[in-house]
Amino acid sequence: MLLLAVPGCQGKGAAPQGAQAQVAVGLPVAAATPTAAEPPQPRRVATAPSHGFNDQIAWRGLDEGLAEAKAKGMPMMLLVHASWCGRCKELKPSFQQQELAALSERFVMVNADQDETPAVLSYGPDGSYIPRVLFFDPATGALDESLQNPGRDRFHYYYSSGDDLPGMMEKALARHGKS
Repeated sequence: MLLLAVPGCQGKGAAPQGAQAQVAVGLPVAAATPTAAEPPQPRRVATAPSHGFNDQIAWRGLDEGLAEAKAKGMPMMLLVHASWCGRCKELKPSFQQQELAALSERFVMVNADQDETPAVLSYGPDGSYIPRVLFFDPATGALDESLQNPGRDRFHYYYSSGDDLPGMMEKALARHGKS
């Protein structure tokens, strides 16, 4: 089978500008569809509000996220923020990145406003500053303290819009993701 990368086109229902699609050349369309052995995975749907951190991410609340990560064996990413926090608002565009949204499909993504979910205050291993982004081991349910922002001498779980959050997500998947 020959696959070609084709730039996305403009029009209703088309991929975003600049996106690429893979097209099988010389094969009937039915041959390129998933087989019974590889059923398509339904896209997960958010059960918690995004609070402006990308409505396309399947956000969970804290308790639901902890339970889902354990049940499915998926790493969990916890975003702790507050509606009044200026630095939290500055981080929101980072969650609009296509790369981050795609990686989020491989995590249980928990979005917690600390004023609405005070239990997240206990997830501050080096302080209660916000925003904090923490990664959890699906096998133990414990915070993986080795997955810290490498650009910080203090406030190790703080990320700004200039930090490589998708890169840290990749590291978390390398440590805890399903193969």
